[in-house]
Amino acid sequence: MEAKYIANLPQDAYTAQQVKDNEAQAAQKMGLSLWQLMQRAGEAVFSLFENELVNAERVLILAGKGNNAGDAYLLAAHLQQTGRQVLVYSVFSTTLLQGDALKAFQHAKLCEVAFSAGWPQQGNFDVIVDGVFGTGFSGDLAAPVAAIFQQCEQSTAIKVSIDVPSGVNATTSVVAQGAFKADFTLTFIALKQGLLTGQAVTHCGQLLLAELNVAEAFKTFTLPSASYLNQTAQLAYRPIRQIDSYKNQCGHVLLIGGGKGMAGAIRLAAEACLRSGAGLVSVATHPDNVAMVLQGRYELMVHGVEQTEDLIELMGRADVVVIGPGLGQTTWSKSMFNALSEFSGSVVFDADALNLLAKQPRVLSECVLTPHVGEAKRLLNEEYEITARFNVAKKLHEKYAASVVLKGPGSLVYDKNSMVINRSGTPAMASAGMGDVLSGMIAALIAQGLTPFNAAHLSVYVHGLAAQIAAKEGEKGLLASDLFVYIRRLLG
Repeated sequence: MEAKYIANLPQDAYTAQQVKDNEAQAAQKMGLSLWQLMQRAGEAVFSLFENELVNAERVLILAGKGNNAGDAYLLAAHLQQTGRQVLVYSVFSTTLLQGDALKAFQHAKLCEVAFSAGWPQQGNFDVIVDGVFGTGFSGDLAAPVAAIFQQCEQSTAIKVSIDVPSGVNATTSVVAQGAFKADFTLTFIALKQGLLTGQAVTHCGQLLLAELNVAEAFKTFTLPSASYLNQTAQLAYRPIRQIDSYKNQCGHVLLIGGGKGMAGAIRLAAEACLRSGAGLVSVATHPDNVAMVLQGRYELMVHGVEQTEDLIELMGRADVVVIGPGLGQTTWSKSMFNALSEFSGSVVFDADALNLLAKQPRVLSECVLTPHVGEAKRLLNEEYEITARFNVAKKLHEKYAASVVLKGPGSLVYDKNSMVINRSGTPAMASAGMGDVLSGMIAALIAQGLTPFNAAHLSVYVHGLAAQIAAKEGEKGLLASDLFVYIRRLLG
């Protein structure tokens, strides 16, 4: 059977509400009823079994009470008709079913699908299918439902979610405690932004899309809420070096960091800056670190700085500044940070510079902030739902006016009304110094003429892709410095 889904995901993402609000209109434009759309969804999930799960003979299907359950019942009917052993467990009473979901339930019964009166033993199944909540979920899972999903997670069966893993908010990316964790998620019509970032990425497993032949019609009714740029689109932003270029035209970056005894971070950031094409790279660090930072990378101009007057002089020659790698929060660190008020160009804030900024908030237009979730919480200095990543990125921009890189799986890059969700990266990046390398990359690209926003999302993508390539030799033990050779190749 031809696959009715794609693994090569498109470059636009939407909120779950956008899909919900416009799917009927899109179907109508294509001459389809919502019942026919549900039938196509059921066929698409069935084609997953015919192409990816061909050896799955024993299938347990969990059904809820809405349209997601309707998709599940239609899948059950298809699987039953091809001779597989199918058992459906209704998480809620089937008396709650209405409309097309009820119609799908009745169809499954006509096809003699077996329904379980109680919770079955999962060890008897090759695949468990989640058709409980879908796109409409928000809030917390009821304890009995979370307990069911916990038992599923302990099973060795392959897990499949229909449209959205139950317990995941497909708009905000918030994952409820005990949410279903899938190996495959087949989502419908359009990409939902909440599936592409944060913990939701782990719960989706391999994300696939079935457009149900209405995607083009859907796009005519709504604008994307975020971009999910692929490699071709990202690399198109790379700066082009003219044949008569010279180093001063390629930008001068000054990196400030490396407090006493912390030379490694600023060295990594500085070399990343060189490897990303900056013409000149200077480092302002604690005097004790000069020899260590300079050793083996003599292209760097390394300055031991004790007084802010010396730093101000160095900033006068720079086009872009990076501050934070290895900076610390000592008296020396704070004096270096405070001297930034004398610099009028773009600044990339990382690591301890973010923690110092949290104590002294300011407007930072044409700058870039690169927090992980903990740093983001300190920067906002307020109670908020840290897992609602899209809101966090927007709040940071509202407060600081800077481009924001909210790091993590599916890193978010936001500025004004533009949101890019990164699609590169690997768990191998859980390694010291990775963030330092990223900050140096961003500054180098700004120095070569990219806007802070474009420099940020291109750097995040190349950084993740370089790590993916390097990790082919082994995920564990990947060093931040292992990325340099691939960063250089990718940026050309």
